[in-house]
Amino acid sequence: MERETVEKVVKSGLCTSCGVCAGSCHKNCISFNYGKERSTPVIDKDTCVQCGLCYDVCPGKGIELNKLSEEYFAKEQSTKKNTYIGYFLHTYIGHSNDENIRMHCATGGMVTQFLIWLLEKGEIEGAVVVRFKKDNPFETETFIARTKEELWQSRSSKYLVLSQDNVAQEIANNDYRNLVVVGLPCQIQGWRQLAQKNKRVRDAIKGYFAIYCSINKSKLTIPYYLQHYKIDAENIGRFAFRDDGCMGFMKFDDKQGGVLKRIPYKDYWFGTHSFFTNPRCLMCIDQLGELADISFGDIHIKPYSDDTIGTNSIIARTSYWEGLLSECKANNIIMLDEIPVDTLVRSQVYVKSYKKGAGGKAYMNIKKIMGKETPLYDYNYAEGVSFKNYIIALCQMIMSAVGRRKNLWWMVHLLDRSK
Repeated sequence: MERETVEKVVKSGLCTSCGVCAGSCHKNCISFNYGKERSTPVIDKDTCVQCGLCYDVCPGKGIELNKLSEEYFAKEQSTKKNTYIGYFLHTYIGHSNDENIRMHCATGGMVTQFLIWLLEKGEIEGAVVVRFKKDNPFETETFIARTKEELWQSRSSKYLVLSQDNVAQEIANNDYRNLVVVGLPCQIQGWRQLAQKNKRVRDAIKGYFAIYCSINKSKLTIPYYLQHYKIDAENIGRFAFRDDGCMGFMKFDDKQGGVLKRIPYKDYWFGTHSFFTNPRCLMCIDQLGELADISFGDIHIKPYSDDTIGTNSIIARTSYWEGLLSECKANNIIMLDEIPVDTLVRSQVYVKSYKKGAGGKAYMNIKKIMGKETPLYDYNYAEGVSFKNYIIALCQMIMSAVGRRKNLWWMVHLLDRSK
């Protein structure tokens, strides 16, 4: 019987560009179109047998988040559930005790530091991570890091819609073991569903680490920044969205390692990011990686937000990985302190106001009114939607439309006060 493929998801505008579908295809008939805005799967109809596996693993069409999180975590002793973060054991703040890692990796360097320690301890054989390419500092690549140096190359935030298709295919077609997947919530959703369908993937992946994600940017954000800050791409040896401390600076380094341009995070992010937001991100309810064994991210609440070097917030969902975090602390590799779950939730305003609140509901409602498809989740928005929520959602749609058209970028430049 012929079944739906991810082609339907792409046509409906619901594809998250996670790339995991590529690992589901036994015929290897899924390739990726690495477009100017984002990457999307392409089906070779001559070889596709329409088995439906790619559609089954796709998080873009929606996912039974509550059902799956209960399946993975409810059996844990002393597990609790929170509306905004899902199942959890404990919530923490922490950072690397290596000042170099803490300063130059995102928000205290916990992910990079923990992965390095796990690798050197022999707990894992590699980690699925992302880095900017050496020969193109504005283009990302997903790979399996197997050394401390490769983990260092993957440090800090990427903030671009990217696909993990190459690694999904690699893991699905090889007998790997003891890998950790580091990904955004939608990517973790895809990997979890792929693991259910593919034994090799299930046997290969030992742990799932999520990075908090409110929204992601389209690939057009890089050309815009180059244009706005008058940067010649040919002169750039290294680019980073975040470096030099907590939240830090967007940096353009020349090929000799000198700093050409350094822009404070808040200056470049909050002025223009809505113009380059990936529209699919505005229909997502999972900011904090509810299907991950551990989730890591910023903590936007005092006194932690006053830290200029970096402090992470952490959500532990399984006793195995929480135990390794504690062991890492006992070896003086990281600082780790438990915090009340309410503190963590209060630090994540966006998940309450938008992802699982009236903002997201308003955007989804407008999409439905326009006759567009929306993802299906096993979650019911409790909050009512105000007129203001609808106005904001309409503004988001208009700004996103402007950002996709370079001939209209003059409007973005007028609003962008960052220098």
